[in-house]
Amino acid sequence: MKRKSRIIVLGLLISMLFIVQDVMAGPIEKLKDSEDYDSIYNLESQIVQFVNNGPTTSSGGRQITIDDVDIDNAVKEYLDTPLIEDKIIDYDEVMNALSQSPYMWIVSIRADDILYEACVTRERDENGHQTGPWGVEGVYVYEPGNLTLEEQLNASLEKNEIGMDEYKFLLVGGVAPIRQPLFIALDNEKILYVIPARTSAAAMITDSSKTRSNMYADEELEPSDPDGFQAYDFKSVMQAAANVPDAIGQGGGAAVIDIGKKPQSIGLYMIIAAVVIILIIFVTVLFRRNKSKYKYRL
Repeated sequence: MKRKSRIIVLGLLISMLFIVQDVMAGPIEKLKDSEDYDSIYNLESQIVQFVNNGPTTSSGGRQITIDDVDIDNAVKEYLDTPLIEDKIIDYDEVMNALSQSPYMWIVSIRADDILYEACVTRERDENGHQTGPWGVEGVYVYEPGNLTLEEQLNASLEKNEIGMDEYKFLLVGGVAPIRQPLFIALDNEKILYVIPARTSAAAMITDSSKTRSNMYADEELEPSDPDGFQAYDFKSVMQAAANVPDAIGQGGGAAVIDIGKKPQSIGLYMIIAAVVIILIIFVTVLFRRNKSKYKYRL
């Protein structure tokens, strides 16, 4: 009887371990938890060949092997999502929008401290729908010392004192008007934070109420920051993005948004206009009265 009890307890402990591991794996969408796993896993040799045929030469690094490819922890990046421009913040609406967005997998490869990121995706048809087989679209090459996307997110969460297990983190790219990779943090109800994933994204968000210049505006900076990036309130980012002219933000170009610049309300503009009109009327009436007095004296 005791032996059976031990077996049952051991079974429960193992089950709990798997549950905890599953919960821990949940905050970031990784390939190992996706139905795309088999398809991407079969591309490992193609990824190695793609990297060795160019990127390793330009970086001066050694030829990579399959052992260098971290296929399990590839991160899913949603592309061209309308979250900011359509002011989508509700959890269900966000997930619905993302389910209709194209995406790619970012596969990290580290060889002798040089970081490569292979972008694996599928071609899109004229309607923007992904079709056909998966393939390597391109590879980013980073100097030694740069962080993977997951490492960068962890550094940013520590900087902002945000718990990894408190939210679901999704990587989105091409979001107008920023058009650079961002992590969005959601709870069970809505998006709460926007966190730049790379320096290029951090350079597109500024807060003039706290600083005169953006420290990430220098194009010579490395793509990652070990100290972490600032997390921004999603509603503030939406409001700031609404001030960007449509010709810039929605036309394919990127634009810097300033969450510290408060938009003037329509009511304030009406009050100012009314004051100006009253002043014009007052000056006109005063001028005419003075002119009439002058004629009478003559």
